[in-house]
Amino acid sequence: MEGNSPRGGTWPIRGECTLSPDRLREKLRDFEINIPVEENSGSLCTSTPAGAVQASSLLPQIEPLPAVSEIHLASGHAAWLTCKCPGRPGANEDAVAALASGDDQGLLMVADGLGGHRGGRRASQLIKTSLSRAVKKLSAPVNTQPLMISGMVPVPSQFRPEDPALPDHRGCILDEIERVNQRLLRSRIGSATTLALVEIQGRRVRSYHIGDSEILIISQRGRLKFSSISHSPIGYAVESGMLTEEEALFHPDRHLVSNVIGSHQMSVELGPWISLSPRDTVLLASDGLFDNLLQGEIIHFIRKGKLTECVQHLAELARNRMIIPSLEAPSKPDDLSIVAYRNSSAGN
Repeated sequence: MEGNSPRGGTWPIRGECTLSPDRLREKLRDFEINIPVEENSGSLCTSTPAGAVQASSLLPQIEPLPAVSEIHLASGHAAWLTCKCPGRPGANEDAVAALASGDDQGLLMVADGLGGHRGGRRASQLIKTSLSRAVKKLSAPVNTQPLMISGMVPVPSQFRPEDPALPDHRGCILDEIERVNQRLLRSRIGSATTLALVEIQGRRVRSYHIGDSEILIISQRGRLKFSSISHSPIGYAVESGMLTEEEALFHPDRHLVSNVIGSHQMSVELGPWISLSPRDTVLLASDGLFDNLLQGEIIHFIRKGKLTECVQHLAELARNRMIIPSLEAPSKPDDLSIVAYRNSSAGN
């Protein structure tokens, strides 16, 4: 199976296109990287011995991918992985979570602290901490005493449109998002983060979306049931048909984001309730995945198979493209985070 390249070729998306860390080292030894060195005359030279370093000197920067984590959650199970940008100093600015808020309820989350902004990691961790606090509220025992008229006559449940004792998931989630937004604005240091969040209620899911971390819902046969729109100039251009997906991946303004937590103009895009069929998969990921793979490639690898292996395979493919650039495929080094959820009847 192959994907079309905007530069005239094709992008392989076969399973064997991923490389192990040892194979990456072999690839890097096949070429040299020439680094310009400033001499006393002020000119730049690449022919001196000091101006050439073997790519093997970069090998210590290639860290192995962390293991994929997995838990049973709501009516299925979730798997996730997050890792820092290969070769870049500093901490991972992404944050991920899969949180249970009841026997058949939970939250999935990916937050991407804005790279280059002060406090990007702080912002993404802050929204994770706040949502974890929200889950504790939602998981707290509720008052199960029946409503009474004059303290004597119970009110039948069929005449109550909504039980006031049940926690308001949407209100609680939106309150925490707004609380974090105001806190980041008060800090006045430019901290900001994106957020892709999915609320799970039994076999139904609903999305909350801010920024360019994206959400997909995919059937086992590869049918795309839901796709969030990236809150960015390029994302809107693709949605309107002004750019193709392939053109967008190579666009110089791909990095721009128009909606973040930490902005006076922050807005939350709330998706519809979507019922999951057996073996449907929900995927949330930072732009470290979506800037390096076509949507068709992502769907191909996540739609079936053991969930932890699907997440691992996507992460390997995205990171390999970050490390070994190609003219025929996108390559944007960045922090990488993937969270996937699949129905319990998937059997994997």
